[in-house]
Amino acid sequence: MELLSLGLLLRIFIAHFLSDFLFQPASWAKEKDGKGIKSPCFWYHIAITTGLTAIMLGDIQYWSVLLFVGIGHLIIDALKTKVPNSGVWVFLTDQLLHILVIVAVWLGFTGQFQLFINLTSELFNIQRYWGLLFFYIILGIPSSVLIGKMTQRWTNELDGTTKEGNNNGLKDAGKWIGILERLLIFTFIIINELSAIGFLLAAKSVFRFGDLKDSSGYKKTEYIIIGTLLSFSIAIAAGLIYKHATN
Repeated sequence: MELLSLGLLLRIFIAHFLSDFLFQPASWAKEKDGKGIKSPCFWYHIAITTGLTAIMLGDIQYWSVLLFVGIGHLIIDALKTKVPNSGVWVFLTDQLLHILVIVAVWLGFTGQFQLFINLTSELFNIQRYWGLLFFYIILGIPSSVLIGKMTQRWTNELDGTTKEGNNNGLKDAGKWIGILERLLIFTFIIINELSAIGFLLAAKSVFRFGDLKDSSGYKKTEYIIIGTLLSFSIAIAAGLIYKHATN
């Protein structure tokens, strides 16, 4: 794959992200969601996207790339205005569609569809990538469920002591903190950055200090420590198993 063609792809991406985030005020996005294609802001955004893409391409020979990227951006944004929910999944789906359109146009223009298919086929046949995906999935919600089952009796006991207390934590925040820490630990292990695990543990201890210090007794402290150690142990075990299996 030539460096020039990768540069072309990067220039299109730069134009997209500049137009979608830097040059699109929140008020425009809000008006687009409310009025759809009838909003002048919708067409301002499309014009800016097209103009930035043209500037980034910088050559008339790329007119077909500009045309298809611009049309694709218009269609995706028009469809997004039909979706009432503007949550994170709508945002991610919108950006994924834009990226797919850009990549597809780039592959078509540079004639690299077959190369892309060949590379994809090779990746599907590499066992270690499937193992990597397996462990990243396992370290997510499945591990959270396992830890929840293992600490269930202490959870019930803790609920009994804090039912009348000040439990002001964010909903499901602990679960997502655990998922992220396991994914980070696993990643640190497979890239041989073991010292970063100590930094992560120290950082979590600092942020948790106020929570532990202000608890009404030892039960919450012990519960947090047990959950943290279980989470770290599962992630470390997964990382060591993966490294042993792929070496």
